[in-house]
Amino acid sequence: MTNDSEETSKTTNHQFRKPYLFNQKKAKDKKRQATEPKSSIWRTLIGILVIILLTVFMTFLGTNLYLTGRLPWDGILNDRSVLSSRDIRRLNNTYRVINDQYFEDINGKDLVSGAINGMTESIQDPYSQFLQDSARDNLDQTIDGSFEGIGAEVMQDGDKIKVVSPIKDSPAEKAGLKANDYILKVDGKSLEGFTVQEAVDKIRGKAGSTVKLTIERAGNVQDLTVKRGEVPIETVHSELLDNSSIGYIQITNFSEPTYKEVVTAIKDLRKEGANRFILDVRGNPGGLLPSVLQIANIFLNDGDTIVKVQENGEDPEVIKASSEDYGNFRVDEPVSLLVDEGSASASEILAGALKESANIPVIGTQTFGKGTVQSVLPVDKESELKLTIARWLTPDGHWINEKGVQPTEKVELPDYAHLSLIDTTKTYREGDQSESIENIAHILNALDYLDDEFVTDQFSSQMTQTVKEFQAESNLDSNGEVDAETGTELVRQVQVKIKNNDTQLDRAKKLMEKE
Repeated sequence: MTNDSEETSKTTNHQFRKPYLFNQKKAKDKKRQATEPKSSIWRTLIGILVIILLTVFMTFLGTNLYLTGRLPWDGILNDRSVLSSRDIRRLNNTYRVINDQYFEDINGKDLVSGAINGMTESIQDPYSQFLQDSARDNLDQTIDGSFEGIGAEVMQDGDKIKVVSPIKDSPAEKAGLKANDYILKVDGKSLEGFTVQEAVDKIRGKAGSTVKLTIERAGNVQDLTVKRGEVPIETVHSELLDNSSIGYIQITNFSEPTYKEVVTAIKDLRKEGANRFILDVRGNPGGLLPSVLQIANIFLNDGDTIVKVQENGEDPEVIKASSEDYGNFRVDEPVSLLVDEGSASASEILAGALKESANIPVIGTQTFGKGTVQSVLPVDKESELKLTIARWLTPDGHWINEKGVQPTEKVELPDYAHLSLIDTTKTYREGDQSESIENIAHILNALDYLDDEFVTDQFSSQMTQTVKEFQAESNLDSNGEVDAETGTELVRQVQVKIKNNDTQLDRAKKLMEKE
C-alpha cells in the first residue's frame, strides 16, 4: 500500500513539472535576455550597500565593546548588571583627572580599590565588603577554621566598630571583650570613620604581640590589653556533666569541620552514658550556612523546615531536613539549646530551626539579630567581594534581623557575669577615681568582700582594707593596691563564680532531668 502511494505521488509531480518547465522555457529565455544587464547592476549595488552596512555595524560593535566592555544588547538583557558607557566615561575621567591634577603622587590601584569600596559602602550594608590581599587571605583562613589575631567577629554600626562576639577561648575572650562592645581606639588611635576591614587590619598582628583596645560598654569607656595569638581551630567542646547522663556540647563557630566534630562529640558522649543533650551556642558569632544546615539536620526529621532563604525579588526558597542532602546521623534523645546576645547568624538559624520545627527548648536571652546571608564572590585573581545576597527567615517566616530570636524561656545570668576584666597594665590605689575603680569594686562585691554601700568609682580607705583582705586570703602581697597580680586573681575568681553559677545552664539541666 505504501509503495503504491509513493509511486503515485512521484508520477503526479512529474506530470505537473514537465509541462510547466518546457511550455514556459521560450518566454523565460526572452525575458532573461532583456533584463540580465539591469539585474546585474542592481545585484552589484545591493552587494556594495550590504558591505557598507556590515562595516558600519561591526565598527559600532567594536567601538561599543572598547568603550563599555560589553555589547549593546547586554544592557537590554540585564541593564542592572553593567555600567552604562556614560558611567564608565565618568569613572575614567575622574581617574584621569585625579592622576593628572592631584598635587602628590598617588597609587592607581588604591584609586580603583577606593572606588569599589565606595560602591560597597553606598549600599549601607554592614556585612558587605571588598576584600583584597591580606583581607581575602584572612577570610579564607577563618572559613578553614584557623587564623592568628585576637579572635572576634566585628561589624560596622554607623561610624563605630561593634563586636558581634568573641570566639570561645580566643585572646579576645580571655581579655574580656564581649558581644556588643564598641571598639573606639586601637593603641590610642581612633577608629572613627574606619571601615570594618581597616579596623581589622589595625587590630590584627603577629601572635605574641599585644594591642590595646579602648572599648565602650553600656556607656562606660575602658581599655583592654589583648595578647594576640592563634585562634583555636577546634569549634566544638563537649563533656558529660557531673553526676548526670546529660551530654554538654558547646559550638563556638560554624566552619567546615564543625559538623564532623559535633557528630564525634555526640557519639563519644553516648559511649559515656549520655542520653540527653544540651547544645550551647552562646557567644557563637555564626559561620558557614552549609555547616549549620548539616547540624540542624541532626535534630530534625526529613521534611522539617530548617530555614527559608529569600533572594532579591524571589519567593523564599524553603530548605528542609534531608538525609540525602545533609546526612543520616540523627539525635532522637531530648535536647535543649542555650543562646545569648552573642549568638548570631548561623547560631540564630539553628535556634530558629530547633525552636519552630522541633519544639526544642531555647533557653537564655534574645540573640544578636543577623538575618542576612553573605557569599564570597570573585572579582579577579587578586580580590573578592563579600556580599549580602539574601535574607533568611525562620521556619515560621520570621525575619529576625536586628530583632533576634526570642528564647522559649528567658533566663538572665547574674549581673556580675557582665562585668569587665581588669586592665592589668595599670596599678590602682587609694585616691584613684574612675570607671575602672567602680568595676573593681563590683568584682569585690560579687566575691563577697565589699558591701553594696562601698561600691563607688572612688578607691576609698575602706576599699584599701578590702583589697588587703582579699590579697591575704589569696596568698598575695597585702599592699592594698590592685596591681597586675591582684587584678589577674580577682578576674580568675569571679570567672570561677560565674561558671559555678551559670543560671542558664542550670535551667537547661533541670529541664533535661525532667525528660
